[in-house]
Amino acid sequence: MKKNSRARTPPLDNQAKRTEYIKDHLFNELRYLLGAATEWSIQHQLKLGIPGYEVQVYAMDSAFLHARTLFEFFLKKTGNSYYGCDQFLGTGTMLKSESYTQDWSGPLHSHLMHAQDRSKGRKLQTPDGAKDLNEMPVYFAREILSLWEKFEEALLNSNEEQDKKLGDLARDKRNEAINSARCVINSKVAEEHAQARQIQLKPVFG
Repeated sequence: MKKNSRARTPPLDNQAKRTEYIKDHLFNELRYLLGAATEWSIQHQLKLGIPGYEVQVYAMDSAFLHARTLFEFFLKKTGNSYYGCDQFLGTGTMLKSESYTQDWSGPLHSHLMHAQDRSKGRKLQTPDGAKDLNEMPVYFAREILSLWEKFEEALLNSNEEQDKKLGDLARDKRNEAINSARCVINSKVAEEHAQARQIQLKPVFG
């Protein structure tokens, strides 16, 4: 018997389901990605070096996990265990990221799924030159924000009024996620560490 590839991912076939998916599930992935990438950046700037306080590593792994989930949504067709943006933009309609498809996807997958010596990974290409995978949280997050904005635009440019409403929602949730990431910068813990090192922390996104 042929396996039903949609068995675990029933279509988002009405406005209520699509709205819920953006408002709750997609938004959660974005806000935790931006928050984790911001925390990684803070720790990178502070260079605390406190034994047993490897927050930068935890933030990096969290950012990678949420980034991969969102890359999957924007760049792949709906599969048997995840949704793609074709659920919103139409059958076969996906977004594109040459950086992810041609350079980033393999190393990111290997990092998340396989135990290995991560200190010897190959360099990944970024607008600022080649970087180690461990330096990529903010680059991944910025690429996701770019894809998210393209997703918004596609919905807002639709002839369907329901799609335009989803585009408005996606835009609002992007802004909310960026504002949430600013709270990481402004947290009491971050401020205390920054003051102790006489460092001025700045928002990473927006």
